[in-house]
Parts: sequence; C-alpha cells; structure tokens
Amino acid sequence: MSIDEAKAKLDIPTVAARCFPNWKPAPSCHSPWREDRNPSFSVYDQGQKWKDHATGDHGDAVDFLAKALDIPAQEAVRRFVEMAGGGYRVPAPRPKLAPTPAPKTEDTDDKRRRRAAWRALELPTEEELGAVAKIRRIPLEGPQWAAVDGILRMATVDGERCWIVRSTCGKNAQARRLDGQKFGDLKAKTLPGAVATLPVGNYHDTRWPAVALVEGGPDVIAAYAAIHRLGLLDSVAVCGVLGASMRPPFGAVATMRGRRVRVFAHNDPAGQKAADSWARIIHNAGGTVDIWTPAQAGADLNDIFHLPEAEVSAALAEAFDFVKGAN
Repeated sequence: MSIDEAKAKLDIPTVAARCFPNWKPAPSCHSPWREDRNPSFSVYDQGQKWKDHATGDHGDAVDFLAKALDIPAQEAVRRFVEMAGGGYRVPAPRPKLAPTPAPKTEDTDDKRRRRAAWRALELPTEEELGAVAKIRRIPLEGPQWAAVDGILRMATVDGERCWIVRSTCGKNAQARRLDGQKFGDLKAKTLPGAVATLPVGNYHDTRWPAVALVEGGPDVIAAYAAIHRLGLLDSVAVCGVLGASMRPPFGAVATMRGRRVRVFAHNDPAGQKAADSWARIIHNAGGTVDIWTPAQAGADLNDIFHLPEAEVSAALAEAFDFVKGAN
C-alpha cells in the first residue's frame, strides 16, 4: 500500500480516535497534546489538514500522527500505512542534494548565557533538609536521598532562600521558597535560561529496572521518600517532569526502553491529560508503562504522606506495586 492509498483510507479524525479517544477534532477545538485554555487548534479540509494556531505547527494526517506519538516522520509513515491496513514499503533513498539542517533544540546561546549567571546551587544543610521535609510533610529521608542523587539543591532566588530541583545535566532547575510562600502568584519559579522540558532525576541510569515518573518538584521529593520507605532504592529511579504542559524530549524517554515505568498522575484534568501524553510517549519508546491516579480529586503522590500514619505504608505499597514487574 502506498502512502497516498493510506491517506485515502485514513483522515485526521480517524487517527485521532486511536491516539486521543476523548478528543473531538473540529474547525475550532482545543489542542490534543498541550494545555489549551482557549481553542487554538483546527482540523479542516474534510479532515485532511490540521493547524495549531498557537505554535504554527501544521500538516496532514501523517504529520498529525508523528506529532501525537512524538516519533520521526519516517516512522510515522510506516505506522500510518500499518494503521490503514497495508504493509510498508521502504521508499528508495533520495540523493542528498544539500546538507540536512541541524534539528531544532530548545537550548539556545541566550539560554546558556542566562544559566551562566545562575547563583551557585548549594548542598542543603541538615536544617534546610528538615525544612523541606516539614513543608512537604514527608519523611526526612525524601529530601536527603534527593540531595544524594544531586537532584535537590539550595540557592537564594529573588532574595529568598529556596529549595531547587534540577536536572543532572544542569540545564533545568526550578525553585520553591523554603518558607513555603509563593513568588507573587507562582508556587514555583523556573530559573532563567532553563530548558524546562528536561526531566529531573536519575531516570537515565538504566541500572535501575523501574522508573517512577512524577509531576512537579514536590512529587520528586515524595517519590524519594516513598522508595526509601519501601526499600526500593536499588530498584526504582525517579523521573520528574516539572509541569503538566511539559513534553519530555525523545532522548529522555528513550532511556526507558525495556524498563517498567509508572506515571504518577495528579488527579485533576491537566494532570490526567499530561499523564496520558507521557505514557503514550514512553510506550512508543519501548517502555512498559501504566498510570497510577490517586482516588481523591486534586490529590497527588505527596498526599499519601498526609494520610493517617497507619494507612501510609499500605497506600505506598499499592502505588508502587508495579515494581513487581521489574527485572
């Protein structure tokens, strides 16, 4: 089956029904793959074309599949033909007429210059570790082990002492005030020049057969507290995505190929949509993935530690029962 024959069988609404079963494409609708408060997405030309008016991205049904699954164009063509019910023929290679442009990156010279101006990120003192544990109402071992792994650091931001979660490559860092107050209207502040889509944590070390993927800095610290309490420090790596609207780059999720991953969703619309998106990306990268969602609306992993003490261990064991499937 040729790609033109496949396109005659599949349009964007058909592809979308498989990738986003709860999303309804229309000439004016919300984006299926990012937070979109006001409709800024269009499916038109009898379901053959799409455009994201907020980002400028656009294309046909194949491009839609590539964007939805976060896969390269060539892989999207193969999967599109398979979805249409045909075998895939590898096209004859074309002669390279000009150098291929370097792929776009979210890192820029301007961001590098801004990161160079960051204040030193410091190891937390025992007093500061205790303050983080108290603010988040979690065991002290959570911030302690996050600091050991190089994820938790301290710095003064906008004149306030803050706890910082950062990526191991040093390109992403997000601050929260140590006194528990906000930065104006913001609970957390991404440092200037950060590559905000990069996850934090030791997830890239494949010696750990299982990965706990969480949303936000507080759940990163809570995940460390949980795996310490359950005796899983040698089994579970932590991956923190710092915001529901963040889409981790393929290079990050590629490290999860062949590993057991659980996405710990926030029980709110944005958190559930993000968890679905992240799980789909991990699945397409070759990971074995599922989603855990707390029963209470608005709750997250950190909230387990706010239960009566007699209930905490059982709740954590249930949340992390996916580790049984790890090698």
